Amino acid sequence: METASERARRVLGKGIRKKRFRRLKNWEVKNRYMLGLMFADDIKVSDLAERIGVSPRTVQAWIYEGRIPKDENIEKVCKVLKCPEEILFRELRN
Repeated sequence: METASERARRVLGKGIRKKRFRRLKNWEVKNRYMLGLMFADDIKVSDLAERIGVSPRTVQAWIYEGRIPKDENIEKVCKVLKCPEEILFRELRN
């Protein structure tokens, strides 16, 4: 009989999958488009932060607190997620 960890290694090839997004306590998701694109492309917050050159906490603030990134970071996010700025940050700018 195969254990859960053996099955995970076989299926995922990387071992047991780690949680990718933090659990919300009092926060709510403000940028659902960004979170949805990251989830669809299986991009972790830390991976996106590394590609853009910011801290993971900064990316979390964009997603969960609704903060707007600087212009140069907006361009990088749009490039990584392959989505135009008008869609990613439309609700937050109005």
